Amino acid sequence: MDSKRIVITVSNNLVTDNRLAKTAASLEACGCEGLLLGRRWPGGSIPPGRAGKVRRFRLFFNRNLGFYSELNVRLFFYLLFVKVDVIWAVDLDTLPAAYLAARMRGKKLIYDSHEYFTELPELQDRPIVKRAWTYLQDHLITKADVVITVSGSIADAYRDRYGVDAVLVRNMPLRPIAPMSIRELGVGPVIYYQGAMNVGRGLEEAIRSLKFLPGYRMIIAGRGSHEETIREEARRLGFEDRITFTGMLPFEALADEARKAHVGLCLMTKEALNHYYALPNRLFDYPALGLPVVASAFPDISKIVEKYKIGLLVDDLQPETLAAAIREACENRELRKLWKSTLPAAAEQLNWEKEAEVFKKLI
Repeated sequence: MDSKRIVITVSNNLVTDNRLAKTAASLEACGCEGLLLGRRWPGGSIPPGRAGKVRRFRLFFNRNLGFYSELNVRLFFYLLFVKVDVIWAVDLDTLPAAYLAARMRGKKLIYDSHEYFTELPELQDRPIVKRAWTYLQDHLITKADVVITVSGSIADAYRDRYGVDAVLVRNMPLRPIAPMSIRELGVGPVIYYQGAMNVGRGLEEAIRSLKFLPGYRMIIAGRGSHEETIREEARRLGFEDRITFTGMLPFEALADEARKAHVGLCLMTKEALNHYYALPNRLFDYPALGLPVVASAFPDISKIVEKYKIGLLVDDLQPETLAAAIREACENRELRKLWKSTLPAAAEQLNWEKEAEVFKKLI
């Protein structure tokens, strides 16, 4: 009997997206064949050895209506003719093409909502664009055979608004063979962030906190739409020599940067519900990397930090507040002694293998 073929549609970068690589590997472990279908981003190539096949389109448009329209047209026509049993749409920006193709071909449709898309901060000052995405979400989400999402708060929002019982699959790391140990300070403390350099990630505020943290340095691993603004803030404050911007890295290379650090940041602003409801993958990555976290005290984030005792929470992103929490996380010996045991324990519990067991029931 042939294995099921699942085509996963996505708009973001397949080189750096850890969750998509883990999803493909889990589907392969279930006896399925996965094809990741998305855009070819500038720079970077898929490292060898990852599960699943990959097909990436070169697009003429790079942003806004032209990009989303071109992407969905390309996805739709590919999905019309490719061998497929299940169409798996990642986020709202690929759902139109996936829905139309699934309906025309009579295939199962899974909607995997990594973001509360209509509540992204980038949409809050663009009412017409937000209404367009909300219209699509209102009309398409209930058409999916299965809805998956990444946090309990987003699942609750979908249940309240649409009567949809979304399956919760949090974005946890693979179970580490041996979690990294929490590190001694050595020459000087290093603050670490990995992830997208987008609006509302607290990076400008974190950079400003360096004013109150003499001798501290920072590593920012990632790229994003807000990158130049963040770099400009570092230049404006004269902190270029204290901050390392690694640029885009395959997720396999992030551990080499993390092992230089002593605390990880998981900060969000309150300007959009998507962030307030977020449960970022870095929150789960940091324990396995030996990094206590300084995180925003939002509902889903707070539950994880408090339950597993993996760091400190902050109620605001004032530079003085952040600096105090970062200093406490790096210099409080009793806390670091506690985290020496709680971080690896959390890494053993918070792993993708356990989280993705539900896939067997969905496909």
